[in-house]
Amino acid sequence: MKIVPFVALLILAAGTACGERAEPTGPSVRIYPVTVHGATEQETVVRRPPRRIVPLGSGPHQILRALGLQRRTITVNGDLVGLSLVAEIRKARPELIVASGDSDPLDLARARSATHAAVYVQPDTSLADVERSIDDIGLLTGRPVAARKLSAAIARTQHRVAARLSGYPIVPTFVDLGGFTTVGSRSLLGDLVSSARGKDVAGPSPEQGPFPLGRLARLDPHAYVATADSGTSLKKLRGDPRTKRLTAVRSGRFGVVRDSLLQPGPQAGAALEQIARILHPDAFR
Repeated sequence: MKIVPFVALLILAAGTACGERAEPTGPSVRIYPVTVHGATEQETVVRRPPRRIVPLGSGPHQILRALGLQRRTITVNGDLVGLSLVAEIRKARPELIVASGDSDPLDLARARSATHAAVYVQPDTSLADVERSIDDIGLLTGRPVAARKLSAAIARTQHRVAARLSGYPIVPTFVDLGGFTTVGSRSLLGDLVSSARGKDVAGPSPEQGPFPLGRLARLDPHAYVATADSGTSLKKLRGDPRTKRLTAVRSGRFGVVRDSLLQPGPQAGAALEQIARILHPDAFR
């Protein structure tokens, strides 16, 4: 839920974002306070434009950069955890923390207590989540028009891909993150596969670790999607006696997607189109 005065929305709808210049405001336009709901039950309330923003995770970084908020973004070492991370965040003196969905709730609670900053946790398990989080972050940072352009671009790509793939069959697909580890259908990557008229053969909640290759052979995916960091290639799969007989490997319906595209940010639409081309090459010829 987003609470933004109706008059402000009408005026903002006619505006455009430009560099670091703020979007349309004035004495008769009251944007703040803004309240949104992220991935947690707790509301995020911002009462004035946040001047210092700490992003945690690739998705928040991408969104803030796409909104032109680099000058207000304070980067901390995201590899830290626990009290070390909280100490870095405290030094940054943020007014807003934008965190990815896999951030540690305890770390976020400690950071909130140490800084009194507003905390927004990004929902990031589907394309719809990504669009909503972009809009939320745009509202929180005073960039609602620029945010709406970004989320609308993802929606247009999704509609264009759906129209292109209309009538095409659903393709059983395996996603390889490296060493045959995979991801379930209840994830952003799983939703991208589904939106590209694929079916993640690993199911909603695969176990951690390498996917059992005997089971993979029985499921026999017709398409194989690998991330760039996985090190997986069609040549390697064809040279491995455990995978060379998979339908996807024999037919060559294989493709690699850059990991940066698979983050919950503005490039999610580009990731969808790339996956759709892997699953349905004939539709894009």
